[in-house]
Amino acid sequence: MDRGPVPSDGDVSNGAGILATTVIVTVLADVVVALRFIVRKWIVKNIGWDDWCILGAVLGITIGMALVIVQVSYGFGRHKYYLTSHQLQEFQKYSFGEWLQTFWTLGFTKISICLFLLRITISKAFIRPLQAAIVILVLSNIILTVLWIVQCNPVALAWDLTQQGTCFSVVQIDDIILAQAVISIVSDFFLAAFPILILRKVQISIRVKIALCALMGLGVVTGCICIARTVLNWQNYYTQDPAWVSVPNWYLRSWEVCVGIIAASVPTLRPGYLYLQDRLVASFSSKSGSGAPSSKSKTLVPSATSRTKASHPFKSFGTKSSSASENDFLPLQDFEIRKTTRIDVEKKSNRNSDTEAYRPEMGRTDSEARLRSAENMV
Repeated sequence: MDRGPVPSDGDVSNGAGILATTVIVTVLADVVVALRFIVRKWIVKNIGWDDWCILGAVLGITIGMALVIVQVSYGFGRHKYYLTSHQLQEFQKYSFGEWLQTFWTLGFTKISICLFLLRITISKAFIRPLQAAIVILVLSNIILTVLWIVQCNPVALAWDLTQQGTCFSVVQIDDIILAQAVISIVSDFFLAAFPILILRKVQISIRVKIALCALMGLGVVTGCICIARTVLNWQNYYTQDPAWVSVPNWYLRSWEVCVGIIAASVPTLRPGYLYLQDRLVASFSSKSGSGAPSSKSKTLVPSATSRTKASHPFKSFGTKSSSASENDFLPLQDFEIRKTTRIDVEKKSNRNSDTEAYRPEMGRTDSEARLRSAENMV
């Protein structure tokens, strides 16, 4: 094995930073998805295909953490000069598997986002592109996976240079990674733009639209990280010291996967936030409230029960029922805001029969009240 020149900085190691990063990104993703399932299971009471897909992504990032730990034990983060032939071979073998994990973890994440958007989309003009995006993501990941596995014949030649056979050129292998990156970037920005398309004609304040689009468009961050990672693709194969040089590319790749999972899950956590807020408000009111309630008051945070029972004909992709989570996150289905009103009824005793002192007209609120209600929901 050609060790190359002696590194000027000696036998230094980035192993500690790599281990810390892989644990942090995995724990963050696991915690956020765990909260997502808590909200969907016990508050919304509706787990859909988008949840199962994001669970697949979490399984992928957890497998990736295990692969990275093994890679570090074989010299990932150190110069090739100080590694044995066996260490370099094992590092390259587990790196081979870790790239496959990255393909499918990112794929499951983006498919989950598509399925989530299908649950809140009611227009066929939006449903068809999302369904097409799912098909493209599945097919592209299958094709890239097959190409990655068969890059060498035999397959083990990808990491064991002692075997005889043929492999794709370095340019062709890099093209596989580049193709995956392009698909990832395009899908990130495509899915991040969808909330803007869905809400562009909704009659609500600009502040509310911006808040909703920002919350659902966190995939832009993932796309930007992927662009930076793509710029550094040369570190993987256009170098004689991959265990050392490829570390920055791996950092970006890890955060891309983590941020993608978080971006796909944050919008689904809003019912949990509303549930806790409802409980805190109720607890505070019971301790400090005194006197009779006002004759008319606006309920800005509906109860958890009413939110869970809310229904809307979401267009789902394999789900049996609509999701109250999305109904809460986008309280604008059918492009209207609903407001509940509490009414105190006073009975008069100077008549033979009881009469109501106040009987408001039932119906929709005016446009100003709708805007004010929407602004209070964000």
